[in-house]
Amino acid sequence: MKIIIVLLSALLWFISLQAPAVAQSFDHQVKVNVSNTGDIFEINASFKTPLNNCDAFRYLTDYEAAKKIPGVLDSVVTRKSETVAVVNRTISESILFFSVIVKTTIEYTELPFIGSDFKQIAGDAKMFKGSWRLKKDEVGTSFIYRSFIEPNTIVPNFIISSYIKNELQQQFIEIAKQALANNSKTYLACN
Repeated sequence: MKIIIVLLSALLWFISLQAPAVAQSFDHQVKVNVSNTGDIFEINASFKTPLNNCDAFRYLTDYEAAKKIPGVLDSVVTRKSETVAVVNRTISESILFFSVIVKTTIEYTELPFIGSDFKQIAGDAKMFKGSWRLKKDEVGTSFIYRSFIEPNTIVPNFIISSYIKNELQQQFIEIAKQALANNSKTYLACN
């Protein structure tokens, strides 16, 4: 089960350093919902940031930042075109007393300043695909995430669902905080 969370966390590509105090005082309004039909899980999540749309998009497409996530051994980005990136990741995670290596290749199709669509083209899940959307609001930008995953595991679905929901809530809180911490990085295209 932990593999699923690590895979999702790595795919979310965000760094895991503590965010500055402003990030802790901002109400990110993190929402996570997990449901499943058979073996396929649908994950819907959203959070708010004070980032402008340009900085939010640059943060969303900063795939190299995944190398700073604990457990990510490697994250290599290859550009197929100006708006398509292929990201190969190797992740190491401990589950109970076992160390597991997870490999995944995700293709991201970027929609400038709107979000991105992604799909696993190789890897350890049977299927993984989804999207990120950015929506300007009164205080900045909302990040809206939707994905479908079919794990490659024999663990019962009700356990996976509960585990994913509990772990992802905390992951999205950290991602939202990191949007502010990462915003100290100057993105040339936004200036």
